[in-house]
Amino acid sequence: MKIRFYWIGSTRDQRLLSLEQEYLERIRKFIPAEIISVSELKKSDPRGRAAQLAREGKKLLSMIPTGSTVVALDEKGDGPTSPGLAKWLERITFGVTQEVSFIIGGYWGLPDEVLKKADRTLSLGPMTFPHELARVLLLEQVYRAITINNGLPYHK
Repeated sequence: MKIRFYWIGSTRDQRLLSLEQEYLERIRKFIPAEIISVSELKKSDPRGRAAQLAREGKKLLSMIPTGSTVVALDEKGDGPTSPGLAKWLERITFGVTQEVSFIIGGYWGLPDEVLKKADRTLSLGPMTFPHELARVLLLEQVYRAITINNGLPYHK
């Protein structure tokens, strides 16, 4: 099993980048994992949003291996508890899935094409977070799920 985290654009805030790397290293102690950044197109006039999203989405989808379980983060997705996410991750780990691909959009979010391709959509909650912070929250929750599944005391 391998986990890949895809997102549009790079993390510019060095404090958040440091946290991303910290949680990625923690995850890697249990499961091979990597972060793949797709170049964010220059933000343009909001009227060009759909075209920009389509180009970014096409690039994202071309990078995800066939057979990967695709999980998109979206405000309309389901919001499981941490133990609920752990159970789901454990279930697919022991299933036929060889890889899980988590996707977070950029400034404009994710295009419909990516959301339609997703096997599951998750929400980090009813509040909206900056996409750079959402990356850290996702990595932490995946790490938390792994520790729950391994019976470690991280989740209290």
